[in-house]
Amino acid sequence: MSLLKEKIISDYSKLEKDREIYSEYECKCNKAWQQKDQFIIYSAYKKQLKKIYHSDNENIDENIEKAISLIGHKLTNKPIVSGGHTVLNLNDRFHTSNEVLSSVDASFKFIEGIQNNHNKKAEFLVLLNDFYMEKDAGTDLGNENQYRKKALKPYIIPLKINEYLQDYSKKLNRIFDLHYCSEKNMADRFKRHIQNRKKNSSIFHTIDNSNWEIIINDRHIPIMVDNKPNCPAGNAATYRAIRYNVTSNKMKDNFTSYVGLFPLCSMQNVLDGYLIADKFYETFDLPTHFIFFGKSCF
Repeated sequence: MSLLKEKIISDYSKLEKDREIYSEYECKCNKAWQQKDQFIIYSAYKKQLKKIYHSDNENIDENIEKAISLIGHKLTNKPIVSGGHTVLNLNDRFHTSNEVLSSVDASFKFIEGIQNNHNKKAEFLVLLNDFYMEKDAGTDLGNENQYRKKALKPYIIPLKINEYLQDYSKKLNRIFDLHYCSEKNMADRFKRHIQNRKKNSSIFHTIDNSNWEIIINDRHIPIMVDNKPNCPAGNAATYRAIRYNVTSNKMKDNFTSYVGLFPLCSMQNVLDGYLIADKFYETFDLPTHFIFFGKSCF
């Protein structure tokens, strides 16, 4: 499996009946960044993570220009940029927050800059933070969560993100589809990937067979808690899906370089996910840059 894709929506009136899934849902996260906003860039390649830029400048346009100058010439000819990292909104699937839209805006400015300045035509990806869905505990135990199923089949592109896809399709004279993936599905995929290897590999460690860690540079990084794969596990499988399209045991090239824009609160999970992918997957070769700014994904 690879990443999923939706085409630009031309008529939202046909989707109005599917706009609300659960009216009492409260779109929130208790891990939002509480400190001063910053702008941080990491490069990641071949087991190496390196911070290459750190600024307290809150002018996003200036920071994106800096990112274009630092990163643009290093990208391959088949890059993808992710932004708008977002929690699924069950009470209004058309809506997304200003924090998320700020990330989408920065992503497309970056995509425009690398196309105009470096002739690199990047695609756009949204990573959906759907680890928690209403009533996950208890009522849906052992079954597919119906709220997640309704939110993803099909996934409705939020109205404002759809406008960015339309505007930049015109501005850059090419059609932008929306690539997207469920981080929960990716985490479950990672669990399947390691199922047969974790008991026989020295890179994994467990105490009680339900809480597993991967050992990287003497660090013990949790990948499963109470037998459930976590965010770093989901990120690891996502990076592999960005790099390769795997179907029927055949592996083909997908995207060959990646730039991910994420809120600051996700930094450790994002970076750990890359280290995990690089350590675990025998074939993994994805030159990556991570850009961190903003305080939440909702």
